[in-house]
Amino acid sequence: MAERQRQLDVTQLHKLLLEGALGMSEESVRNQEHIRYLRDASEAFQQVRSGKANVAFLMNPVRIEQMREVAFAGDVMPQKSTDFYPKLLSGLTIYALE
Repeated sequence: MAERQRQLDVTQLHKLLLEGALGMSEESVRNQEHIRYLRDASEAFQQVRSGKANVAFLMNPVRIEQMREVAFAGDVMPQKSTDFYPKLLSGLTIYALE
């Protein structure tokens, strides 16, 4: 894995905590076994408080500079690192408007 990818928060979370400290396999992380990704920090806190989750990890968003460096190097971004919101309607971004 390239250094520019190792510096991303999501890579640190996956490799050091989920896989390293908690012993989850790369495949189980990819398949989202025992984990959920949420956009809203307050929802994550609520899930921990209510017992629906054991722990919540909050990450900084990927900076556009980081994404640009990875993309221009021909690499791919890690899973769940480029979840942009709000979503555009797919018809506006994929199909030509006539």
